[in-house]
Amino acid sequence: MKQRKWLAAAMALLLTLQLVSCGSSSADSASNESVKVSTAMAEASADVDYGYDEVAETEDADTTESGESLASSYDPSQVKLIYTAWVDVEALDFDVAVSGLEALVDELGGYCESSYLGNYSSGRYASYTVRVPQEQYRAFLDAWSESDNCHLLSREENVDDVGTEYFDLETRLNTLNTKMERLQTLLAQAEEMADIIAIESEISDTEYEIEIYTSQLNRYDSLINYSTVYLTIDEVVTLSEDEEESLGARLLQNLRWGAEGFVDGLEELAVWLARNLIGIAIAAVLAVILVTAILRRRRNRKGAGKKKTPGQSIPTEPEQTESETKK
Repeated sequence: MKQRKWLAAAMALLLTLQLVSCGSSSADSASNESVKVSTAMAEASADVDYGYDEVAETEDADTTESGESLASSYDPSQVKLIYTAWVDVEALDFDVAVSGLEALVDELGGYCESSYLGNYSSGRYASYTVRVPQEQYRAFLDAWSESDNCHLLSREENVDDVGTEYFDLETRLNTLNTKMERLQTLLAQAEEMADIIAIESEISDTEYEIEIYTSQLNRYDSLINYSTVYLTIDEVVTLSEDEEESLGARLLQNLRWGAEGFVDGLEELAVWLARNLIGIAIAAVLAVILVTAILRRRRNRKGAGKKKTPGQSIPTEPEQTESETKK
């Protein structure tokens, strides 16, 4: 009996040791799997540059999977030009100039991004932000050079090369897309819940960065493909090139502008009075009441000063001497 008890105890001990060994092996396996996933995620993020400096200005440039420098792969001949212009014109027939502008924009395949029309004492005024295809940019500007109805007052142009910035954004976006593919592959292979949560969080951050770079590239594409022209049109009676430069003509013109300004000022004053008439009337009544109260108080003070003060003796006439009486 004693031998059987010892044998049962020995078998139980061996079974316990075997279970402990199996549990340790499983834990080590799970730990090794987590380490592998973390290492793979680190490798997926290794090629991503989170800075915002231009590639051409970076001394230690990022490298592609083939090992080539990103800066060295940039071709300076692939320029990305953004054209912007500011044009001011004056027109004899304002309606014809506005309708001609709209027809020209449609003909060239552009569109008006914004517009504003206003009325002034000297005439009407219009301001436009026009977007035209880059290949039609020069044709649109030349159409406003000179005509019988319009006169060009000023024209300013600016050209900005964003090729380096564009290439930098494009490279970073490609790198992020590669990282996203690797993370999705890791997510499909992950088994532990902690690894799945970590990978999904990294995927969310990467998607956000991809959206930012994609938005910036789309903005550049819009500015490159469609040039921007800020155009203003002023309605005038005579074009500047046809106006007389004599002293008399300039005096008459300024007198007319002064008279128009005076009339406009009177109109604005009448409108202001009509809008604030009730407030002005109330203020006037309060002012009359205040002045009346002040004057009444002053009169009361003067009357009080003339009255007899209590305790004050009344002066008597000096007594006459006997000699003076006899006289």
